[in-house]
Amino acid sequence: MAARAKSIVVGYDGSEAAQRALDRAADLVDGYGSRLAVVTVTGRDEDDATPATLDDARERLLARHVTASYVEHVGEPAEMLVEAATSRDADLLVVGRRDQGALKRLVLGSVSAKVLHGAPCDVLVVR
Repeated sequence: MAARAKSIVVGYDGSEAAQRALDRAADLVDGYGSRLAVVTVTGRDEDDATPATLDDARERLLARHVTASYVEHVGEPAEMLVEAATSRDADLLVVGRRDQGALKRLVLGSVSAKVLHGAPCDVLVVR
């Protein structure tokens, strides 16, 4: 990673892992003066809308006086996060890691692992 990330993308779904990732990305933005994009992804077959998730992220960042852009995508989360990082020429993609069972990770893989393999930039996986 460059000494200063100019553009940071963070994946956010409202989970505890995503909240930790958002907090870490906010720390980096404060330190580097970077642009931050918060990306949420809704699955193709889900009826959930993401505005509540984006509102949650917005409130968390506003409490810290951090500005960001907010983007929602529909599709497979890892693919959409990689696409968002690519289209924004991101220097860093930040994602949270959920604790899944070993069988689920083995069969489905994790979003963070898929992002690590596909991202065009450095990736920070927050535990």
